[in-house]
Amino acid sequence: MLTGSYKSTFKGKGLDFEGYRDYATGDDATLIDWKATLRSQDLLIKVLVEERNVNVVFLVDVSSSMSFASVEKLKNEYAAELVASMSFAAIRAGDSVGLIMFTDKIVKFLLPAMGSKQYFMIIKALSDPKLYDGKFDFIKIIKDLMGSIKRGAIVVIVSDFIGLGKDWEKYLRAASEKFEVIGIMVRDPRDYEMPTGVGQIVISDPYSEKETLIDTAAVKEGYELAVKEQIKYIKQTFIHSESEFLELRTDKPFLHDIIRFFLMRTKRRR
Repeated sequence: MLTGSYKSTFKGKGLDFEGYRDYATGDDATLIDWKATLRSQDLLIKVLVEERNVNVVFLVDVSSSMSFASVEKLKNEYAAELVASMSFAAIRAGDSVGLIMFTDKIVKFLLPAMGSKQYFMIIKALSDPKLYDGKFDFIKIIKDLMGSIKRGAIVVIVSDFIGLGKDWEKYLRAASEKFEVIGIMVRDPRDYEMPTGVGQIVISDPYSEKETLIDTAAVKEGYELAVKEQIKYIKQTFIHSESEFLELRTDKPFLHDIIRFFLMRTKRRR
């Protein structure tokens, strides 16, 4: 199901002629080859096969803020399952798939390639605990991406987009001019709202490990409003950069949302 939705969403570069077959009721009459029909005395249509040549690169945030869960799955576990599923769909469609796992530096880089061997290399990397945790530097990774991946690739950025830093917007715009960029935000329910009725709690910065005691009742409303505004701004920045954006929560399965995103993307591009 995901493979079919993926293939209809990310079109190849053109069509290749494969041969002829007999015309059947319901076939596109514009594909009838009249010269071949006259020669054979049978009504023949051209068989065209999509030429894929699509490069897809998954840019996966494995920094420390992704190692958090208030539900069953850590954000990085959820992201890994998402990327594994989308990679499988892309490779089944005949596309080349690459992987960049990053913190404040690239920790794993697989150039785009086709086939099951590449898929298993992606799964192996996503399953390696040594590649997880660290600081986060979105701008540096976008700079590295610009210098290492060829123009025209589909770049899927999977992150919680927490701690983007100053001027990240102009680097996203630059990437969007070179690539077809899709941002997929993965967040935990606790990223959206403070717990209720728990009084004071200790929160920890995932990067500095600095701890702070807060009164949840005092900061709950302001925190949740700030999160809404932040997510709205990130989404608008992607859209204004002529990129696309999808928001996912770790307490909800991603399959339905991904398929719906693919269908909406296909409609927008008709």
